[in-house]
Formats: sequence, structure tokens, C-alpha cells
Amino acid sequence: MNTLAHLVLAGPDQDLRLGAFLGDFLPGPLPGPHPPGLARGLALHRYIDRITDSDPAFRALKVLAPEPLRRLMPIALDVIFDHCLARRFEPLTGQALEAFSARALRDLKAQHHAMPAPAQQLLAALDTHAVLPAYAHWPAVERTLRNIAQRRPRLLALRDLAPALAPHRDTIAAAFENRFPALETACAIWLADPSRFPGGDATLPL
Repeated sequence: MNTLAHLVLAGPDQDLRLGAFLGDFLPGPLPGPHPPGLARGLALHRYIDRITDSDPAFRALKVLAPEPLRRLMPIALDVIFDHCLARRFEPLTGQALEAFSARALRDLKAQHHAMPAPAQQLLAALDTHAVLPAYAHWPAVERTLRNIAQRRPRLLALRDLAPALAPHRDTIAAAFENRFPALETACAIWLADPSRFPGGDATLPL
């Protein structure tokens, strides 16, 4: 899952939401030096990554990519899943995408001081270019994958994945929409049981 999905699954708690946003920027053991709420949000981010990376329904999508590009599918799918979520945001979450995005960014900007510089830069880009609502449209996927490829030379082939996967958008969307309720349930169970922090059973319910 990418930024939009992590923010949705963190719920309305601002500390959890901050951890959801910073999950890729703050590695290391938990709770580490972080405040309890932020540490729990970081742990939830990692939990979501583990269960989605290991879910058979999502792993099966890897074969949709040409063989030389399959190693990059986890990165591409994270971005495409945000597209799938944004495209059907209100039916899947009960919220309006524009309103949710504005609220989430407002909360994150209020915690700007707690972010490392790269996260601050990402937040500014999300805000300036209205990236989260734009994910409802496929060109945003293409732009995001191109931007990742430009920043990381070893991922340059990501530029070719969006065109290769475009014919399979409906297949990916069907898998995502089928499994997203199970992912919400898994996160709710994890959050309801403090003993699961910072670990948790890394499987999705059937």
C-alpha cells in the first residue's frame, strides 16, 4: 500500500496517521526514540506492509508484469493500489476523497516539525500538486512511477511498468477491492489489541 491507503487504514488518530505517513522514512527497531503514538503508527505501517506483501491474492498479480519487470511489481502495486482505492474511495471507505485528502494533509502539516526533511518534501509535493485526489486517475500512477524511477537509478525500469500494466487495471482493481475489507478488519483487530504492538500476525483473514 502507498500513502493514501496507509492514511486511510490508520484511522482518524493524528499520531497513528503521522506514523502511517512516516513509515518509509523512519526505519529501525520500535518503539525506539519515538513517542508512543507515533511508534504505534509506524508499527501499523510495517504490519500493513507485511500482510499485503505476503497475501496470496496480491502476490498472484506479479505474473501480470513482463518477466524482466516482475521484481519491481511490489513497488508498482503499492502505487496502483492507491489508484484503485481513490477510484472507488467513497464506496470503500464511506468518505469523500477530496474531503479526506484535505483533512489528512491538514493534520500532517500541523505535525510538520516532527518529520525528517525528505518527508517534509513529500508532504509539500502532495499538497502543492493535489496528488492524493489525483490518484483516482491513471496518469497519476504513471507520473508517480516515473518520479520514483528518476530518483533511484536502479529502479529505472519502473518507467516501463505503467504502460505494461495498463491493460490489467481491471484485474488489479478486482483483487484490491476483494481484499481491502479483509485488510481493514486486520488493522482494526491489530489496533484493538495493544499486545500486538509492535508485531502481530502477518496474515489477512479470509
